[in-house]
Amino acid sequence: MPDSPNILWLTTDQQRFDAIGVNNEWGLETPNIDWIAAEGANFTNFFVNNPVCMPSRACINTGRYPYNHGVRTNGIEWPKDEVTLAHCLQGAGYRTAILGKLHALPHSGRDHTRPHPSYGYDVPLVSDEPGCYPDPYIQWVRAIDPALEAKVRIPIPNVEDRGGPTGHWVFEGPEEYSHVAWVADRTIEFVRGASSSNRPWFATAGFYLPHSPCNPPQHYLDVLPEDRLPLPLRRQGELEDKPQMFRNIARSFHKLTDEDWRSFRRYYYATCMFVDHHCGRILDALRQIDELDNTIIVYWSDHGDLIGDHWMSSKHPTNYDGIVRVPHCVRYPEKIKPGTVIEGLTECIDIMPTMLQAVGAPIPEGVDGASHWQALCGEPDGGKDHVLVQHCMPGANEVNTLRTKQFKYTHISGGQEVYIDLEDDPDEFVNRAADAAYTERLSDARLGMIDAMVQARDKLPVRVAPY
Repeated sequence: MPDSPNILWLTTDQQRFDAIGVNNEWGLETPNIDWIAAEGANFTNFFVNNPVCMPSRACINTGRYPYNHGVRTNGIEWPKDEVTLAHCLQGAGYRTAILGKLHALPHSGRDHTRPHPSYGYDVPLVSDEPGCYPDPYIQWVRAIDPALEAKVRIPIPNVEDRGGPTGHWVFEGPEEYSHVAWVADRTIEFVRGASSSNRPWFATAGFYLPHSPCNPPQHYLDVLPEDRLPLPLRRQGELEDKPQMFRNIARSFHKLTDEDWRSFRRYYYATCMFVDHHCGRILDALRQIDELDNTIIVYWSDHGDLIGDHWMSSKHPTNYDGIVRVPHCVRYPEKIKPGTVIEGLTECIDIMPTMLQAVGAPIPEGVDGASHWQALCGEPDGGKDHVLVQHCMPGANEVNTLRTKQFKYTHISGGQEVYIDLEDDPDEFVNRAADAAYTERLSDARLGMIDAMVQARDKLPVRVAPY
């Protein structure tokens, strides 16, 4: 398929919806991502199907719900028999590469020097965290100067002190040796090499930030004073009507002051600017080799971060919008009109079939997502009537959330419920599940959840004969 467009995925970890300028109300500057949205399409109601990394990324890459591909929470290896977008594009003649974070394998208890399973990528240059392990990134740093390692790496999770979910500090090494720069450099090298052939390519630039700990270089902080940032979205007493799980999570952050939150939020948003700058370097490289307009450029994040909203930080199956609503932009000037805004509900399982329809490749059996390519090309598309978020921690709670434009309903195993009236309470402060005035609406939401779960059941294996 020599005339097919290339596909570039610019991916981040833990970036909430308002963490790009076009979606931000107080003036965050991310000019390169904003350019993708302005020159293409911005999805304003795009939701992930799981609130943590591994299952959400499995959803995006397979187009399947968590309970179907089996990765229900972190620490579960992606099944080798799942068909990914990279597999499909390989079959359509594409050269494929993942440069940076993929998170298909658990980080802990793993030999990071061993070759990574390909999952359909011809070039699986995987580095899931910035220097925690002896992976390709830290091996590259050591080859340049072993003394740099201590300046560029972040601590190992659950082994070394990372400052918890709100850990932050200034990056100590030269910016060109950061993990962010390394991902951009490797992506640029790949697209330059791949573009010299007569085959289209698919490249995923896997940035780790703004996932905490947040360690941007100082000059990104210098343009983002703390007094410019609003305090977190929260209300005294709002957790009293929520399930115990919510209060248990919030308890971890109860000692943080307004000053602490402002400081962390400043570092968090500065890392978004840090990533944006290096995304711009990749876009510049495409301009230089005259491939910019022949490439479908897609920006997404695997989930968000509450950064203090509702007295919490990080991500977890509370499934507040700060966690499950994320940025998503697509540019391809041959088909997508500049300034397109997709306001309908969409899910991360929709990205895979959308990309396959865009290049004319078949969508495999078992895909749960729906293509929105026609909407990107200007045809009417009201989006979905709901999105579904699924999470299950082995031996702990199973949490399912049904999110529509009107309400959000969450069911926690054991019978706990949360009903948010999004029309009356868009900031998600009040749980109406025990409110007698909402009895009928709660009943409708329960039925809607049952129907959504039935619709989401795995469609594999397919029926091949009448009996």
